[in-house]
Amino acid sequence: MGRPHLRRAAVVLLVALSPLALDGCVSIGVSRADLAAPPEPWAPPRGAVTVAVYETPADHEADRHVAFPVLSELVREDKGETLVARSMSPTWTAPDLPPGRYRLRVTKRIDAKGDVVALDHPGDAAFDVIAGERTAVSVVLRKVPVLLIVVAALTVVALVVLAIIGIHKGDLPKPPPPPLLPLPPVTIVIPLGPGAGEGGPGAPVPAPAAVDVFPAPGSVVAARRITVTFLLSMPLAADGIAEGAVLAVGTSSGDIGGTAAFDAEDQLLAFTPARDFVPGEDVTVTLDLGKLRGERGRTGSGRFSTTFKVAP
Repeated sequence: MGRPHLRRAAVVLLVALSPLALDGCVSIGVSRADLAAPPEPWAPPRGAVTVAVYETPADHEADRHVAFPVLSELVREDKGETLVARSMSPTWTAPDLPPGRYRLRVTKRIDAKGDVVALDHPGDAAFDVIAGERTAVSVVLRKVPVLLIVVAALTVVALVVLAIIGIHKGDLPKPPPPPLLPLPPVTIVIPLGPGAGEGGPGAPVPAPAAVDVFPAPGSVVAARRITVTFLLSMPLAADGIAEGAVLAVGTSSGDIGGTAAFDAEDQLLAFTPARDFVPGEDVTVTLDLGKLRGERGRTGSGRFSTTFKVAP
């Protein structure tokens, strides 16, 4: 094989490898700050954990949280793992935690259609919760590793050198078309979601409640049919969703039928509409908690709603 052919092969190989050099991984950082003294001096000292999720290091520096729901959970490592908090909000707090070893997992997100999808690079980090301190956990979803930065720099240098040689020799091949970039996510602001507390032996059996919802109240969605997802405070029984538990109404389309299903792994109740929304209308989806039954038999009470606008 002649030198021109070697240069062509090298260019094609480097261009094919260059997107890999821009791939990222989840980075989790931990910092600490003092908590205010408890109002009762005799109360045992406790700690707290605050979680904030960012898409890139630049977003972290600007304190700009992700614009889509990210599923995260906090477990306590004490003779096994005990789930103490779960959220799908970009920033949330688990207050009043006993000191000890904890682990944060960031595993999935909700896309613009309302589907729950796994992150390409899940995050997992363990840390200590210290009495009298707030542990701030910052999660960056797309942090480029140092090794990949070096590979990217070497790739660019090699491409420049080969391009100079090709220009002088007149045998530079036509570059392939650039890769298609993913569409930006729908901008949806998720409100602050509090973390769940800890329940010890003998604690009363809790009733099902909704902690968060997607799409968030007041948001605008671009999809004509989107799955509405409620994050519940506890698992449901196998037959814990009664008929009519979810009611959806559009200002133009009227009653919207659909199906409700519970994902026990992530404690998500998903309502999938049976037809498209009307562009420009407001859609209200209401979860009747009285028609939900927890795995230990208690039913909820009250209602939890979200109203969002469908983009024209």
